[in-house]
Amino acid sequence: MSNIKKFCLCLMLALAWTLISADTPIRHCADASIPLPLMVQIDECETLPCDLWKGSEAKIDIQFVATRNSMKQLSAEVRLTSLGMTIPYDLEASRANVCQNLLHGAYCPLDAGEDVTYELLLPVASSQPEVPTRLEVRLLDVENGNRVVSCFVADTRVKKPSSG
Repeated sequence: MSNIKKFCLCLMLALAWTLISADTPIRHCADASIPLPLMVQIDECETLPCDLWKGSEAKIDIQFVATRNSMKQLSAEVRLTSLGMTIPYDLEASRANVCQNLLHGAYCPLDAGEDVTYELLLPVASSQPEVPTRLEVRLLDVENGNRVVSCFVADTRVKKPSSG
């Protein structure tokens, strides 16, 4: 295969990968000085609101940058806002532990500037009301007084899976 054909093939594969792995649109949290993640992908959602299906787990990949050296304990905090009420979403400790759920072979401790991806599996209860819901996810540096490392907001809607 000629070099030009190899180049074109690589270019097409890269373009296809970009189209397949489009990011979910996100917004800053209330404190806009807190860094946004580099990328968020919610269940292959490319336009808001993202659908969260009752009785399943929403897969949320969050790519972020470590803010200091030797970060050994990071935790995720989730808040849901529906009908004007904001409630904390209690995650199981194993899901909230960022270091235990890093992808691509990454592990803690993290060093400043290190770019990693955390996979959050968010259970969506069958009893969750079918209303528009604002999802806020904060990544906290536990050893540094729960300082927020990264934060984002995304619009979602809880839906009942279609039967059939």
